[in-house]
Parts: sequence; structure tokens; C-alpha cells
Amino acid sequence: MFRVAPWFIPRDLETLFEYKVFKMLLSKGKITQDLIDMMMSWRHSGFNVYSGPRIQPGEDEAMENLVRYIIRASFSQERMTYIPEESKVLYRSKDGKKENIFDSLEWLAAMSSHVPNKGERMVRYYGYYSNVSRGKQQKENQYSLLSHVH
Repeated sequence: MFRVAPWFIPRDLETLFEYKVFKMLLSKGKITQDLIDMMMSWRHSGFNVYSGPRIQPGEDEAMENLVRYIIRASFSQERMTYIPEESKVLYRSKDGKKENIFDSLEWLAAMSSHVPNKGERMVRYYGYYSNVSRGKQQKENQYSLLSHVH
């Protein structure tokens, strides 16, 4: 069932989420109050709530996009083609310029390596620690090193 969430101020939700996470970590002995106090003093705590355009019931495309984002597969099904006669999988690069062909069992092994074992959690990095952010930082560092050399 799809329900429209009530309107909220993103910063208020961030504060509530931050509080609940710290409270849970503290109760399990995974963090100290001193560490919480230090992290609370940081300009960017690492907690963030994105509140894009609201999705209303009946906006099927928007709901499908949201669900795809939430369940993000480790690969794009749109870029994958199964070749049953050869028991192969063809996978195209994001820009469509490169294609790789995998034996079906190799493909399954590679894709199942992204599935956590029972009771395990997958670690996802967001914000400052995300791959995109780290890539941008690395590029900036390379540029700043180059500018100092010249």
C-alpha cells in the first residue's frame, strides 16, 4: 500500500534520525557519550535527509523510480542480455561502448557475491564517504597537486 508521508522539515527529520542512531549505538555500547558530543559539534555530522518532490498516489512512474532506487540492484538489468543458446550473459557498459560476455555460471557467481549471507548487512557509504564524493575529492587533489607543480 502506498501512503503519502506528511510534510516535514528535512532538518527536523535529520535531527530525529541522528538522535535515534546515537541513542541506539550508545545503548549497545558501540559509542561513547564523548564521541557523540564531539560528532555533534562537527559542522557536517554525516546525517542527511533528501526530500525531493512529493510523490502522489497514481504517479506510477515516480513510484517505480523510487522503488528502483530503494532496492538498487548491484547491476543494471537493462544493460544485461541473456543468450540461452550459448548459456552466456552479455553486459553493456553504462555508455554503451563496451560489451563483456560472461559464462552464465560466472555471471551468477559474480552477482551473488553482492548478496550478503543470512544475518549480514551490506555496508553502503553515503555523503562524504560515497564513491562519487571520494572520486571528486581525488580529482580535486590531483588538480591541486598539478597546479603546485607548475
